[in-house]
Amino acid sequence: MPGFTEILTASDAELVKIFYKIKSDPRDDFIVRINKVAAQLGINHTQLICALGFNKHIRDLTDIHSILGFRSFKVLTYREEELFSTDTYNQLSIDNILDIYSERLEDQEILERIRTLLIPRLKHIEQDIEKHGDPGHIISYRMEVHSIYTAGIATKEFADARMEMDNGKYRMMASEALLIVDAGFYPPTNLFFMDTLIPEERRELIEHKGIPVEVIKNRLQNSHISEEERSMLEDYI
Repeated sequence: MPGFTEILTASDAELVKIFYKIKSDPRDDFIVRINKVAAQLGINHTQLICALGFNKHIRDLTDIHSILGFRSFKVLTYREEELFSTDTYNQLSIDNILDIYSERLEDQEILERIRTLLIPRLKHIEQDIEKHGDPGHIISYRMEVHSIYTAGIATKEFADARMEMDNGKYRMMASEALLIVDAGFYPPTNLFFMDTLIPEERRELIEHKGIPVEVIKNRLQNSHISEEERSMLEDYI
């Protein structure tokens, strides 16, 4: 029985073969229809929609759209975008997410769609971690953020948006400042001077990206930095 990855990466012929034997009742509500189809495939609703929605071959397979109760591929993507951007590792495992990201360069349209969903998706995950503090979700979050940068999905605009947010705790959780430097979006010293960095992020840049003492002293001339940051910086001069 094909799983999430097999459906995500299937060719058009393979998709037709997978869904040829699938039963669907057009009288059912589309949510019920999707649930029933997913059950026949041994996966859940969200996995089915995202595996298909991010498969570059599904666009013109209208019979499969109909089996799931969608009038068009566009309507299917609306459901996919809703589910992908709001799931917090409950229906899509981190392995599912990494599989999606690993396929992203196969199709420019899919890559751009993923990029538009990254900010809201990460925000939902951060809110979930803030509320529940699940250690497994924290590990998955770190892996996902790392993959976004190392797989070539992140853009300069994405990095800028992340740096402008008041979410330093979560950037630090994933060592995102280091990832941004490694991706070539900012030189270490430029990022070091950003006021949105929390002290821990600045410390990480000093220890891993060789921030010169002269740059640290320059930062200390800023009278607006917090006492916490000032104390931390003074440890390096």
